[in-house]
Amino acid sequence: MANYYNDIKEIQFELNNSDLMSRIVELKERQFEDKDKYDEAPQDFADAMDTYGKVLDIVGDITANVIAPNAEAVDAEGPHHENGRVRYASKTYENLEAMIQAGMNGMTMPRRYGGLNLPVTVYTAANEIVSTGDAGFENIWSLQDCIETLYCFGNEEQRQKYIPRVCKGETMSMDLTEPDAGSDLQSVMLKATFDEENNCWRLNGAKRFITNGDSDIHLV
Repeated sequence: MANYYNDIKEIQFELNNSDLMSRIVELKERQFEDKDKYDEAPQDFADAMDTYGKVLDIVGDITANVIAPNAEAVDAEGPHHENGRVRYASKTYENLEAMIQAGMNGMTMPRRYGGLNLPVTVYTAANEIVSTGDAGFENIWSLQDCIETLYCFGNEEQRQKYIPRVCKGETMSMDLTEPDAGSDLQSVMLKATFDEENNCWRLNGAKRFITNGDSDIHLV
C-alpha cells in the first residue's frame, strides 16, 4: 500500500539526519520525565525517534489511503449551509474521523491532557504529509495548533476545559481577519468586555474570511 511518509524520502532524511533533533527531543521530553507515568512515553532519544517515525507512518498511511482518494469527491461536493451551520463535504468528515480514530490530534499537547507531546518539528512534518494528499483538509486538521496559544498563555482551568477537546478531535480556527483591518492585528476593532453578572466575556465586533470559521472552538 502507498504511504506518503515512506514515499517522501526528504522528510525521513530531515528527521533522521538533523544535528538538532537530540536537543529538540531533550527539550520536549524534559529529560524524559513522563517515562514512568505513561506507557507511550519514550524512555530515551532512540525510543523517541522511533515513536516519531511510527506516528508519521500512520499519518502517511491515512493520507495515502483515505485523504488523497477522497480529495476529488471533497472538491466536487464542497461545503454547504445546513441548519444555520456550514457543513463540510461528507468525505471531509471521513478524513477527520480517520485521524481521530488513529489518535492524530492534540499532537503537540502534553500527555496529561491527552496529547501526543510531539515536537513542532515532527508535527510540521505531519502537516507536509497531509498537504500532499489534500491541502484543503490539511488547513482544517492543522489548525489544531491554535491550542498552543491557550496552552502557553491560558490558565489551568482553560487548559483543562479546552485542550482535551482538541486532543479528542474537535476542530479549531483562529479568528483574526476583520472587514476594515484585514489581518493587521494592530488595526482590529473587536472589543472584549467582561460581564461580571454572568462571569463571562462579551465580544463586540465582526470577523470575516476566517479559515475553518465554522470550527468547534474559536481562538479570537
